[in-house]
Amino acid sequence: MSDKTPRILFVDDDLVTCRVMQRNCDNANYHCQAYQNAHDCLSAFTNEGADLVITDLRMPDMNGFELLSEIRKIDTVVPVLVMTGYSSVENAVEAMKRGASDFIKKPFDFAELRLLMERALKATRLHNENRLLKKRLEENRNHFGMIGDSAIMKTLFNTIEKVSEVRCSAIISGESGTGKELVARALHDYSPRKDEPFVAVDCGALTTTLLESELFGHEKGAFTGATQRKYGVMEQADGGTLFLDEICNISDTMQIKLMRALESGTVTRVGAASSIPVDVRVIAASNRHLEQMVEEGTLRHDFYHRLNVVNIHVPSLSERREDIPALIEKFVREFAQRYVRQVEGFDKASMRRLCDANWPGNVRELRNTIERSVILAEGPILHWEGAPSQQNSSGLPVQFSEQEFFSLNELEQEYIHHVLRCFNGKKTRAAEVLGIDKTTLWRKLRRLETDEAV
Repeated sequence: MSDKTPRILFVDDDLVTCRVMQRNCDNANYHCQAYQNAHDCLSAFTNEGADLVITDLRMPDMNGFELLSEIRKIDTVVPVLVMTGYSSVENAVEAMKRGASDFIKKPFDFAELRLLMERALKATRLHNENRLLKKRLEENRNHFGMIGDSAIMKTLFNTIEKVSEVRCSAIISGESGTGKELVARALHDYSPRKDEPFVAVDCGALTTTLLESELFGHEKGAFTGATQRKYGVMEQADGGTLFLDEICNISDTMQIKLMRALESGTVTRVGAASSIPVDVRVIAASNRHLEQMVEEGTLRHDFYHRLNVVNIHVPSLSERREDIPALIEKFVREFAQRYVRQVEGFDKASMRRLCDANWPGNVRELRNTIERSVILAEGPILHWEGAPSQQNSSGLPVQFSEQEFFSLNELEQEYIHHVLRCFNGKKTRAAEVLGIDKTTLWRKLRRLETDEAV
């Protein structure tokens, strides 16, 4: 909504009503455009938007219900007030169900209408302010494209800030799915090299021959199939950053060649007779213990120490469980928007399971789980029973923890939802299994919905 004069769109097929509304709005310092048919009003809203729409319900060609539906396809927030005659209050109630903000009976007094207009505009203003505040809080919590308020993540953010300012090489260590490439990109994006290329290479996906050609490039005719000159990624990243993912997978021969290139600041294309100077910052990453590989002799110690000027550890989810709820909230919003799902989040029991679960794939696995839950959502509240390997494998009907305890109400809530899911929401069958009548089940569900909303 504009911070200046509110822009009102008014539509009524009666010309006199439109003129009276226009005059009253001018006197009240509203910028009002009045229309006698809904098509013109919709066209104006589509092209320029509005702070408030007021429409009659009974109009020829396109009625108020149809206009309301079209507006809601464009904007789900803008307030829409509907006007109706005394004999058509039922229509106004139906309009409210379809997304109208409020209604007023015709003929109306402008003073009364103005109160409704101000209330609707104020509600929208508060909604936008809350959304802006939430966005700012999210930005404060979202560092370098990563989410986390835990102490270990704050340490990571502090390290990124310091290392991004200098040119040195770095090794990023961490389990699979923790976001090592995000850290590499942050080191580039917040460095003096941010306007130069960032090039990533998956070393584990290429053979030694292909990796050499990928890194250094080749000349036409250097080998069978080399039909033209190819510029290697080190040349492509000149002036910027080269990210070598899964550095542990490259051969001893390639370790030597890459180390020489880094030390000399030059690359030689395969089949070329001369070298080319390059200015590249190299950031490597691995999900394996590189120091152990050095001790075992599978990784050259000189190559390792050439890269390991700074070692940045990206924590696993098990090291920062307190960040899981914020990650879940972010992923739910992301996928609800992507797949156009009207979902609000997970129920309390599911959130507890998500936060306690083992995530060997870390953030990537958690993200995939949330995406799948949103896609398969059957209502606004999401449920998650846990991965098959994490579900109760004992012979007991329920598995209890000796460290964590729940109230009887929480246990009842979780079990009722479990039974309903098992029978696809069929309440009659669920009531039979629970040993209660259907009326009792309805009463319990209403109470549980009230508790969850608190």
